[in-house]
Amino acid sequence: MDKRSPLEQFLEFLRDRGLSPNTVDAYRRDLEQFLEFAQEALGRTDPLTYGRKEIRNYISALMSHGFKRKSVQRKLSALRRFYNFLQRRGLIEKNPATGIGPIKAEKILPQVIPEKKLQEMLDTWDPSSPLEKRDKALIELLYSSGLRASEITGLKPDDLDMKTGEVRVFGKGNKERILPLGSRAKGAITEYLEVRDSLKPRSDYIFVNKNGTKLGRRGLWLIIRKRFERLALLFNVHPHTLRHSFATHLLNRGADLRSIQELLGHSSIGTTQVYTHLSGEELKKIYRRTHPRATTS
Repeated sequence: MDKRSPLEQFLEFLRDRGLSPNTVDAYRRDLEQFLEFAQEALGRTDPLTYGRKEIRNYISALMSHGFKRKSVQRKLSALRRFYNFLQRRGLIEKNPATGIGPIKAEKILPQVIPEKKLQEMLDTWDPSSPLEKRDKALIELLYSSGLRASEITGLKPDDLDMKTGEVRVFGKGNKERILPLGSRAKGAITEYLEVRDSLKPRSDYIFVNKNGTKLGRRGLWLIIRKRFERLALLFNVHPHTLRHSFATHLLNRGADLRSIQELLGHSSIGTTQVYTHLSGEELKKIYRRTHPRATTS
């Protein structure tokens, strides 16, 4: 009869299977953490007596203490493999980790630039060089129309109608949509087009890099990041941040979700619903304004 603990038997099994020492140590740490939790919670030290309830409680405790989904999923996988080993050895009848579904992914809300902060940056920015004028036109257009990075870098002169104030883009699946062009974006684009020839363009696309060739998505990302760092002290801003801000600011000012879906070019309303998050203060304002008993008379 093997007098070693179930954990030591399992770790030896992993070594025999050729797993690296680092991997075996990772299994040890994850399983010892669970065993310590179960012992403190139940007062029992024998892992053969733990069931699905104990494992669920352990997973809940990890999530409540801020562990990342990926880490929790790894710990659950370790438990499944451990108890599968014990079941095959005949030490337990059923694997208590079986049937516990995958850990749901955290809902990471998109970054949104505060409306006031964005307005202040754009209103006080007076570009002087051709490249600065290009950069302001890019940011104004991204925020004005909620374009994707690929959509704005793919624009050609025929896609802009300055008279009607519209921009035509081809989104995912080459689907065409016509979007309104705000007056501020219109003005910034006009200023850029007046100096575009000084960049010696060698491309039909509206936005070109300093060499005169088509501006790429990476170049666009670097421009956005640099301008927001220097002008607004905002870091890690990217083209999609402006798209998120466009949608959220519209929603906060009363636009309905279906309209925002059309503007963004989402095929499903479910994709657009990520923008329905509101700050705690915004929710309080709406509550105080709309609930009949939110304030005293």
